[in-house]
Amino acid sequence: MTMVPPAQAEAQLNHLAQQFAQWRQSRTTLRGRIPKPLWAQAVALSQVLPSTRVAKRLGLTPQTLKRRAEGQAATVPTTLPASGHFVEVTAPAWRTPTAEVEVQRADGTRMRLTYREANPALAPLLQTFLETR
Repeated sequence: MTMVPPAQAEAQLNHLAQQFAQWRQSRTTLRGRIPKPLWAQAVALSQVLPSTRVAKRLGLTPQTLKRRAEGQAATVPTTLPASGHFVEVTAPAWRTPTAEVEVQRADGTRMRLTYREANPALAPLLQTFLETR
């Protein structure tokens, strides 16, 4: 399932709930197995919406839905089919923080600083913060 907006996913969930209801009414035994296409749709919706909401709406247990989702993820082929287009996406390099400081005054006020500079000028800032007014 491709990424769909939440409103559209809700509509798909309602439609799927109707399909589950029809299946439950037409099954011949009380504990019949849920058809694979219904499971596939439920798992796909649980990737877009909270799985607990999907499970509750469809009358499933969240644990079973989660296990099915993990099972489908394990069966996804590791190699993707070749496509005719390649899109290169470059992201800015992540800079790791070089200094993290957390200070708490006697009155309970806290300040947390994260610097990405090699030599941050912390002393004046900390002095100003720690001065009691």
